[in-house]
Amino acid sequence: MGTGFKGGTTTQHSISDNISSLKSNYSYSNGYFGVQGQGRSHTRNIISKNPVETAKSFYNTAAKGGIETSRGNLKYSKMADGTIISYRQVSKSDGTSVVEINIRYSTNAGGLKYQKIHFTEGDK
Repeated sequence: MGTGFKGGTTTQHSISDNISSLKSNYSYSNGYFGVQGQGRSHTRNIISKNPVETAKSFYNTAAKGGIETSRGNLKYSKMADGTIISYRQVSKSDGTSVVEINIRYSTNAGGLKYQKIHFTEGDK
């Protein structure tokens, strides 16, 4: 029995393989998704009528082709280039759903910058 990758792909993807799908569905500028949130520049917000579903969709698209691991309420996928994409339905800081894109060990981040994206409720 072979190893399966997130999203049913037959090969492990890099984050750069998934960027175009993310850019076509979410606001993107200068390596960041969404708009700047409270705190540091890497803290971002994506506003949605259904933030939990939007966060899940974002994570599933970003992590497609990764090797996924779950631990409690945390899911994370390691991509072929070393990027780690993580998802929490409820963040510790403000209770929103959050996706973190950690490119610290990435060999090909495709222009993305490290970011924590909070999915907040609003009229978008």
